[in-house]
Amino acid sequence: MLKASIVEQADGLDKDSPKIILSHELNINGSWTIVPLLDFLLDTYKTSKWFFFCLENTVIRLNKLLSILSKFKVNKNLWIGHALYDHEPTIIHHFADHNKKFKYPHIASGFAITSTLLTSLVKNINEDERSKDMFSIDASYEFASFVLKVDKGVRLTHVSEICIVSSSNCATYPRFFHPCGSSVSPENVYFAVKTCAKYHVERIPIIKKTWAKYATNIGYFSDAVDNYLPDAFVMPNTTYGHCAKTYNILVEADKILKRRSLNWLIISDDDTIFSVARLLRLLTCYNSNIPLAIGERYGFQLWNNIYGYEYLTGGAGVVLSAPLVHEMVKSGKCDCPSSSTPDDMYLFGICLARIGVQLVHSPMFHQARPTDYATAYLASQEPVSFHKFWMLEPQMVYDEWFAEADKFLSISEKHIEL
Repeated sequence: MLKASIVEQADGLDKDSPKIILSHELNINGSWTIVPLLDFLLDTYKTSKWFFFCLENTVIRLNKLLSILSKFKVNKNLWIGHALYDHEPTIIHHFADHNKKFKYPHIASGFAITSTLLTSLVKNINEDERSKDMFSIDASYEFASFVLKVDKGVRLTHVSEICIVSSSNCATYPRFFHPCGSSVSPENVYFAVKTCAKYHVERIPIIKKTWAKYATNIGYFSDAVDNYLPDAFVMPNTTYGHCAKTYNILVEADKILKRRSLNWLIISDDDTIFSVARLLRLLTCYNSNIPLAIGERYGFQLWNNIYGYEYLTGGAGVVLSAPLVHEMVKSGKCDCPSSSTPDDMYLFGICLARIGVQLVHSPMFHQARPTDYATAYLASQEPVSFHKFWMLEPQMVYDEWFAEADKFLSISEKHIEL
């Protein structure tokens, strides 16, 4: 849709259509982190003066964008966008101690770099001085860190017409999510909550008071049954990694999905807060009859073309279609190397790649707390989830971010299976 819109606008302006690259169509590992694209772009589009990066939900008013770009000198190391900054060190940015002077672009609004800067960045890559972070989390922040490493004098230039929220003077802005059809029924979804006896009192009551009351089909998977959680599925626990536990959840969930003809499985931590209504609306855009895995994408050693891989991070919540759940447990295709192997990295990364399923990233899922994200970043979207009960009141998070969306759902009569 975005590509067609740009082409149509270019025709109306009687201008040559910009060269449009859809990164997912390229065989470039980790292209979503931007840096792996740079060498290809410079080599393929030698005569281009500007390179504009955006997401599929970015709205572009081509005439306004071209007008903005014309105001800058292309022979300089320059990049422009809607600048964000962190108020304090945050986990999603590796707890880096940057201050307000360090700005990074809101990627859903888009950002542009000159060919001059692109050339400088590629030279740095070819000299093998690029960053080799273990984990890739926030592409725009990590790209800004890379640019700063190349040239400490190059800072993102904030342009107000590259917007967070639409207005008449915006050249670009993010489009809010729109459902693709009638909302998926909660009757067709099963929620599996990972927990342990240690958190039965501290966390489970919060989940039951907030989003879980709208979940028709829900199961709690713990290492014990007690008075606080008498209806738990019991399975062994580990102090870290949890691969065996999550795999056993998949095995049990596969049986439940088949027995009750359910379409979707959502695996959640016991400190993840959802909007069930938004999650159901998101699922209208996906086909539950094919193997699908949806959530927040992270990367591990993506600079390593042999061993690097992508995965869905578990704390944000992971959505799996019923056919994929069955495929993952069939014939032991995803047996864990050890019980304490990191479950999301192995099951929702390595295993998915092994069985040939491309994970689906949605920026509506969040591995961290609302306070870990720039305020303007969250203003441009409708979050589906947040994670962690640390240094906040999770009930307040639900009330502020999700209660309004969920109030139109009926409180469900639970279908519990033991």
